[in-house]
Amino acid sequence: MKREELKAMGLTDEQVESVMAKSGAEVAALNTQITTLKSEKAQLENDKKVITKEKEDKEKAIADLQKNSISKDEYDKKIKEIEDNAKKENEEYVYNDLLNKGLDDAKVLKDELTRQAIISLINKDKSKTKISDDKKSLVGLKELIDGYKKQAPHFFEKKASGYSPVDPEGDKGDNDGEISMGSNFAKQANESDNPNTKSQFFN
Repeated sequence: MKREELKAMGLTDEQVESVMAKSGAEVAALNTQITTLKSEKAQLENDKKVITKEKEDKEKAIADLQKNSISKDEYDKKIKEIEDNAKKENEEYVYNDLLNKGLDDAKVLKDELTRQAIISLINKDKSKTKISDDKKSLVGLKELIDGYKKQAPHFFEKKASGYSPVDPEGDKGDNDGEISMGSNFAKQANESDNPNTKSQFFN
C-alpha cells in the first residue's frame, strides 16, 4: 500500500511511516526466505544429480567385477575414486554457491566480465578461503574482498561517497562511446600478453 493511500485513510504521518517500515521489514524477510528456499532447492537438485551419477558409476563397477572385467583390487580402487569424485563435486558446488553469495553481499558488480575478473583473483588466493563448518559461508573471503575494494574499487557498486563506478551492465559504446571500467579492465587483462601492460591482478 502506498503512502498516499494510507494518508487518505486518515493516518498521521507518523502512523504512515510506522506502517511502511513494518511492511518493508516484512517484504525483506519474505524475500530472504524465498532466496533461502531457492538456494536449498538448487542444493537438493545438485545432490540428487551427484548421488544419481555415483550410483550409476558404482553399478557399472559392480557389473564389471561380476563379469571379471576388473579385479577385486581394481574394483575397490574404482569405488574409492567414484566416492572421492562425488565428494569433490559436491564441495565445488557448495564453494561456488557460497562464493557467489559472498560477492552479492559485498556488492560486486554483476556484469559477467567483472564477476569473471574478481573470481579469477579469488581463485589465485583460493588457499586463503575455505567452507565454514556449518557450510553457510566462506572463511577468509571477506578479508580478500576488503583488499580488492582498495585495489580495484571499480569492481563494486556505487556508494554514496567515494569512487563512483559506471553502469554495472557496462556501456557497449553505442551511446557516448564509454565502456564500463570493470569490463574494460577485464578485457585489457585478457587481451594483453605484455607483462608491462597487463594488470597486476592477472600476473
